[in-house]
Amino acid sequence: MDEERNEIIEEKIIRLRRLSERLDETFRIPGTNHKVGIESIIGAIPLVGDLIGGLISAYIIYSGIKMGVPPKIITQMAVNVVIDFVIGSIPIVGDLFDFIWKSNMKNIELIEKVTALNNEESKINYLIVASLIISLVATIFGILAVIS
Repeated sequence: MDEERNEIIEEKIIRLRRLSERLDETFRIPGTNHKVGIESIIGAIPLVGDLIGGLISAYIIYSGIKMGVPPKIITQMAVNVVIDFVIGSIPIVGDLFDFIWKSNMKNIELIEKVTALNNEESKINYLIVASLIISLVATIFGILAVIS
């Protein structure tokens, strides 16, 4: 049973790694070894792009929860996404920051390090993800209220 569960987790990690690579490292910048992803491109759309990127990143966190990642690691993952979202929302500076800060890749690495199942901690994990999503949406509305 544990072997089957481990295989399922490995398959999920492979799919999440592909997603994070598309989000953070899809295209190589000509003349450099640096890569940028789709999230950097959609993040150039003020507010909406960063919200979409944040929601996709929340999906990666949710997947980590489903695989049994402990709350401490889920919190680290949420902090990575919040940093990406908050700084990424700043015009121009945020776009440059997105080229450097690869929150999705960082989060996949965290998931790969620890994938132990612990059902008691999953309620806390759901609370963390729900708080992250609510914070992202509230930030967007707050920014929109200030702008208008």
